[in-house]
Amino acid sequence: MIKNCKIYLWTLLLVIAITGCRKNIKVKLPEYKQKVIIEASIETNGYAYVLLSYSIPFFGDFDFSQPGNAFIKGAFVTISDGTQIDTLKELDPNTGYYYLGSKVKGVQGKTYYLEVTVNGKTYKANTFIHPPVALDSLYFKGEKDTLGYMWAHITEPAGLGNNYRWFAKRLNRGDVFYAAPFNSVFDDKFVDGKDFHFAYDRGPQPNQIQDFKDDPEEGWFKRGDTVVVKFCTIGRPEYNFWYSYYLNKSSNGNPFSAPTNIVSMTAGEDVMGGFFGYSPSFDTLVIPK
Repeated sequence: MIKNCKIYLWTLLLVIAITGCRKNIKVKLPEYKQKVIIEASIETNGYAYVLLSYSIPFFGDFDFSQPGNAFIKGAFVTISDGTQIDTLKELDPNTGYYYLGSKVKGVQGKTYYLEVTVNGKTYKANTFIHPPVALDSLYFKGEKDTLGYMWAHITEPAGLGNNYRWFAKRLNRGDVFYAAPFNSVFDDKFVDGKDFHFAYDRGPQPNQIQDFKDDPEEGWFKRGDTVVVKFCTIGRPEYNFWYSYYLNKSSNGNPFSAPTNIVSMTAGEDVMGGFFGYSPSFDTLVIPK
């Protein structure tokens, strides 16, 4: 009886100690400042395209069923290779968002300069197109019934300090875009000059994000698929942007992750984004049924 009373007393004291240490803390959030978001790219033999939008407050009341409310219309966008200037046109002037070039094409070994003018303010960035590095081979490895991942073998050139980004699309499934999966970039820090095998899952089509989340085959490739892989060499600034982007995205909502700021390629407090030069090589695999 005495022993039980002691246990009860200690428990009561512990509860009092814990509840007595509670304190209401008011966190003052920094004032939200809207940013111009720039996602621009140019690749070998292709024209530049630029996606423009405004940032959205995390605690705001933005209607995600109306994404066009964040699109930037009427911007003045140019790309230059140092000799010729290409003024990009809005694909749909009523919507904005997507600006496409028609004069300057990407060439390996050249630097390109981007200027975006929004509401009288000009933002600048530049990028360089590096030599491509081709994959040695592609193959499919089953993991779950008819589903699996796309594998590749590569002989990585020594001493170049290369950085890479992976995209893929399925020709037999009506994929419109080359989609990048999560963590689609890597560098040669630990694989410089080596030949090795690596794998990637399937990324979502940009226009089907919600459908992708609801797909029971999310992230998988499937037997019978015809898959084209676009394997791109990129520069270090491009790698730093995407690597920090994925770190930032993976830490969202995770109380045990350290917050990570995205390393923007565009300078300024009211702008975020990058201008990405891609040097792609392509390989196709028909996965046997």
